Order: sequence, then structure tokens, then C-alpha cells
Amino acid sequence: MSYAITNEIIDIDQQIEIIKVKRKNMKEYEEQFIHHKSIEHFYDCLKKLEPEDNFLISKIYGKGRDTVISLNSIIFDSTYPPITPTLKKLVDHLSVNLKYHKNICESTYKAVEERIHELEFYEWSILEMINICKYICADIDQISDILNLLKQTKTYRLQKGTIQMDDIDPIMKPNTTIQNNYNAPIQQSMIQSGHNNTMTVNQINNQALQQVCNQIREVINNSQEPNPIKQTLNTDINNFENAKGNTERKSALESLLSNSASIATLWSSLAPYIPELMKYIG
Repeated sequence: MSYAITNEIIDIDQQIEIIKVKRKNMKEYEEQFIHHKSIEHFYDCLKKLEPEDNFLISKIYGKGRDTVISLNSIIFDSTYPPITPTLKKLVDHLSVNLKYHKNICESTYKAVEERIHELEFYEWSILEMINICKYICADIDQISDILNLLKQTKTYRLQKGTIQMDDIDPIMKPNTTIQNNYNAPIQQSMIQSGHNNTMTVNQINNQALQQVCNQIREVINNSQEPNPIKQTLNTDINNFENAKGNTERKSALESLLSNSASIATLWSSLAPYIPELMKYIG
């Protein structure tokens, strides 16, 4: 089934598929936790510690593994149509649970990390499980970014009741008034600084678009991603900026979302710019 109930700028179902893929990550994390417990003899390493330190540091395994098991189940339940038949139910159900489990995972690894630094107790298995918990939190952040993007869709807002079906037609039409064209923060800044005295509305829009695209290029080029990935993402943003029409621009945005959403660290930096790009699609 498709969760979208009207035409959307982004592919809702594609974004949900990206969330589903995170279940694979959770299974891999669980296997790594088990490996460090058994093969690396995690609990044997703790025997030399005082009881209170033993108890605290042992949480990195217990809380960490519990988190990935829970998240695996939550992602499945939240993306299973009989349980969450609407986009709003999916997003709301997942949002609440993600925040809860991230708080547990993050507070646990930070407490353990702080204590082992104080003790100068740097066992390999402990350090690796701390890193796994950081990866878990990064995955949660990426899912949260996707959920925030989905909350901006017409489908979600219709189901939430913030817009009505009668509002859909105006939303789908391109902005034609000066007031609508001045909605973006970048455009407002340009107008307030006097650009509107010498430039047409289209020129202001084009310059604002160029500015936000340049900001995105800067994020991409300053990232630690391999050059082929940077080239792919730069091609996407170039295609978006130079698109001849709404269809081309929408296709370029979907490609950018698809190519970047699976890269947790980069996606968190790009996500704030996505709403700005969406304003240039009628």
C-alpha cells in the first residue's frame, strides 16, 4: 500500500523504506553486542572493577542491546500497515518511541564513557560498545529527520487536520504573488536589504535559490564522504538549481533525498535545507 493520499513533492513511501532498512542495522548491532560479550569476554573484563563501577559499565551491554532489540520491533510495528494504517499514525507512533529509546541509549553511553575516562579503563569491548551506541543514536537522528520531513507533507497535515481537502488545490499551484514569493527567509533578507528596488521578483527568487544551493554544496564538499558520493550529490543539487520546470526540479530533489538519506552524518547536516528547497517546487 501507499501511505500518500495526494500528490507530494517527496516520495513518502521511499522515505518509509529508508526507515525500514534501519531494522537491518539494529540486527547487526545486536550481533556485535553479543560478539563483544562472548568473544571479547566483556563481563570478565569488569571483574577487576569495584562493584559500583562494574554495575555502571555493564549497562553498556544490557541497555545497548535492549535498545536495538526494542527499536527493531518498534520500526517493524510502526511501518506495518495493519498497525499504522495512516502516515500520521506511523510518524506519531515512531516519533514518541524514538525519543524515549535515544534518551536511554545516549545517557547510558555518556555515563559509561565518562566513568572509564576517570578510571582510565580502556577495554576494547567497552569502547566498541560505546561506539555502537553512538551509531544507534545517529540512526535514530536520521529517522527523526525523515519523520520531520514527512510531517511537512500534505498527507500528514491532512490527517492531522491542519489543512483540509479544499486547501489542496491552492497548495499545489505555483506561487504567483509577490507576497508568496517572499516567504523564504533568504528572500526576506534580500528584500529587506533593498534588493527589491533594482531586481525583479524572478531575479530575487533565482538569486535566493542559488544562495541556498551554494550552502548545500558547501555542506556536501566539507563532509567526510568519498569523492564519488560528493560528486553524485553535487550533480543532484546542480540539476535542481538548473531545472527547466517543476517536473525536473521535483525529480532532482527526490534524487538528492534518495542519495543522501542513507548517510546519517551527512543527512543531519542537509536536512535543515530541505524545507527551503521544497519552496521552489510549485
